[in-house]
Amino acid sequence: MFIKLFIQLITLTSLSTLAGFLFSSLSLNFFIGFFVATVCQFLFYYAYANVLEIYVALKNKGLENERLKQLSYQSIQVTCPCHKQIKDVIPVKLNTSNYYKCKDCQKTVSILISSETAIATEPIINTEVDPLILEKIKNANS
Repeated sequence: MFIKLFIQLITLTSLSTLAGFLFSSLSLNFFIGFFVATVCQFLFYYAYANVLEIYVALKNKGLENERLKQLSYQSIQVTCPCHKQIKDVIPVKLNTSNYYKCKDCQKTVSILISSETAIATEPIINTEVDPLILEKIKNANS
């Protein structure tokens, strides 16, 4: 990392010095040319870094949208209603109508999706049995 920083510093100094000599060959002050070139390099790098950051953000957003699109697909095992009852796994979208073509009978089959409800249960936290209860059970069995 130190070497990379050193190379960038040498490049900045070299280009600024070259611009300073160019200014002095045009009968202008060397230090003004050096300063202008240094500021221009910093501005160019700042603009480049921002453009690169925006490009990467847009690329990541596109990848995230593609991932969400793929997650919207679900698969379900279905059975063709024909006499052969061929089973198949079909990708299903929950936001559109779903159809597939049976591999055997070549008929177009519509998939109907339904939902069910159930009461959620809580796990039992304490699984130890109270010794008094065990004693009452033993007395009742005796």
